[in-house]
Amino acid sequence: MEKKEMKISVISTTYNRKDLLKQTIESVQKSIVAPLDSVEFEHIIYDDASTDGTEELFKDNPWKNVKYIRGEENKGPSYGRNRAIEACTGDYIFLIDSDDIILQRTLHNFAICALEHPQTQWFVSSFLHVDNDLKYIVGDDYYTWNFKDTHEMLTAIFKGEHFIQSSVFFTKDIFFKAGMFDENLSMGEDLDFFIRVLLLDEMPKFEAFISHLHRFHTSNLSDGITKEKHLKQIDFFREKYSAELAKAQIKV
Repeated sequence: MEKKEMKISVISTTYNRKDLLKQTIESVQKSIVAPLDSVEFEHIIYDDASTDGTEELFKDNPWKNVKYIRGEENKGPSYGRNRAIEACTGDYIFLIDSDDIILQRTLHNFAICALEHPQTQWFVSSFLHVDNDLKYIVGDDYYTWNFKDTHEMLTAIFKGEHFIQSSVFFTKDIFFKAGMFDENLSMGEDLDFFIRVLLLDEMPKFEAFISHLHRFHTSNLSDGITKEKHLKQIDFFREKYSAELAKAQIKV
């Protein structure tokens, strides 16, 4: 069998989102990597002990490149992401929440970037906010900035001027090097992880395309990142990484 040049692992953790999860899976299955015939992808689903019958979707798993892992105890998204990434076989990781929709050319676009920049460990794109019916929410886009270096990027993050969520494509190697997701965190685990990647002086490459639709719906609105919650998280991370920030001479 011909060895593929790159394998991408799409990672989703889920809890009681059976109907929305199916839409997420179908969107990943519609991903088009052609004409990159040397690139393939898999989708790893970690079910965080759902009670809504999520496992029924996988009884006669119709998706050949989908691997379903069920946890016996609800332990949160960081735990599930770590287990899913440990079980994946890809060179690169893309996270997609189990209520979001990936766009068809996202994996292709990231793969092109990674192939053109093999020394770069991670890539950051943008995403759009949509409502429960996937209707675009005007004026609430998420977009990243093209920072000049990790020092500038960390400074912006700790000033509360920038944050990083799951519109990121990164190597499996940097995931383990940076120490995986902190399983003690119940929120902000994405930003926490990416701060640690930046503290390794690994600068992401900004890519100007939309990776996915981030859905706001009745069951996740209360968990959304407001400015107040974000600044509170930043205070926590400032204390958590005070020694590393001082060593890097980053005053925040």
